[in-house]
Amino acid sequence: MFMNWVFRTIDTLLPLVMLYSLHFFLVDTGWKEVYSWFGLVSGLLLQLSVHLMGGYEQYAQKTLARKLEMVFKSWVVILLVCLLIAYLWGDIELVSRRLFLVWALITPIVIIYIKLQLNASELFSDKKLQKGLIVGAAYEFSALETEQLNLQKVDIGVFNSEKLDELRQTVEVENIQFVILNVRKTVSNELVKALTRAELTGVRMMTMNHFFEHYLQKSFIAYDSEGVDYLDSVHGYYPVQYVFKRGIDYLVGGALLFVSLPIFGYVYLKVKKESPGTIFFRQHRIGLNGKSFEVVKFRTMHENAHFDPYTKKEDSRIFPFGKFMRKSRIDELPQLWNVLKGDMHLFGPRTEWCILVENYEKEIPYYHERHLVRPGISGWAQVMYPYGANTEDSRQKLMYDLYYISHWSVWLEIETIIRTIGVVMGRKGL
Repeated sequence: MFMNWVFRTIDTLLPLVMLYSLHFFLVDTGWKEVYSWFGLVSGLLLQLSVHLMGGYEQYAQKTLARKLEMVFKSWVVILLVCLLIAYLWGDIELVSRRLFLVWALITPIVIIYIKLQLNASELFSDKKLQKGLIVGAAYEFSALETEQLNLQKVDIGVFNSEKLDELRQTVEVENIQFVILNVRKTVSNELVKALTRAELTGVRMMTMNHFFEHYLQKSFIAYDSEGVDYLDSVHGYYPVQYVFKRGIDYLVGGALLFVSLPIFGYVYLKVKKESPGTIFFRQHRIGLNGKSFEVVKFRTMHENAHFDPYTKKEDSRIFPFGKFMRKSRIDELPQLWNVLKGDMHLFGPRTEWCILVENYEKEIPYYHERHLVRPGISGWAQVMYPYGANTEDSRQKLMYDLYYISHWSVWLEIETIIRTIGVVMGRKGL
């Protein structure tokens, strides 16, 4: 509750504080009355809008994409309202365009940053213990999944008894907030009644896939391949989504390629010195609709090295500068050309070698679902899951890929960009 009011105060007052601060640095003329009501009205409207979108309840449990969406969507509408009011009152001429533009761009970023920093601290964190109960088949969470749930203060138990009286007693005694239904066979009427009664007392009911998407930000894939309802939401991008995706590809990809051109020359000299041979590494990868294309990267291994489809830690085939390029992601830069050509997106499922895809499909029948969209240089799976080199790792990454495809939005794309920057700066495995 305390954190709720802290965030409300930030949304209400920070627009005015930011406007005053920027005015001090950017404008030579004195403070005008129009700036005062601009800051106050925008703050009050932001607080009201975020409240109506449920932005103050369980803030810690919301995804970064959702947090970005609530603030930026509200902020754009608020700016238009303020400009309209200023125009109707005849005050629009008094507003400094430079001040307004900088304020409009920086304020929502500062608001989100402050909220995230406060929420990350133990002193201000609004995270409360949430207790869930899996009814039906048990599920063994991986170490990474357990860590993610612990960070959100989510405790999950398992109920595998057929005695419904025990289920009701467990829900009441253990103070269960939500029940996760993990049942493959037909659910009995008695179980439905018991769960329905539990919902009437405030206990939420959800499927395993819903639980995975909400708390782990990935789709749930059962090992037995039964119950594939989650595949209903997996589809290619809609036309409007594709336009946004390609717009990001051209703007960000083109800028990155231009800025990185000097790096190409430096890489050329270093590779020639440490491992004579071709500068670029070319390989056929699987792309959109399962069709292959040739991907281009900087070569990081010695030419004519022994064949092994998987890269291992301290792999002897990688020369010293090649190891640096892999850690810093410099070897990925030539793929920007693939992006501009239309073979890839900046963000999407990772490109995989044709041979590996054939092997994965034998073990994971639904693996080709990730090829409903173009692959990316980086992606949701790469920033959410550590580097892996076996079928189980590929299965885990597929869960993230399917979530990304199913839930794609501009806000999820921005979150992926932010997480990618964090991974590159932290040099974690992609």
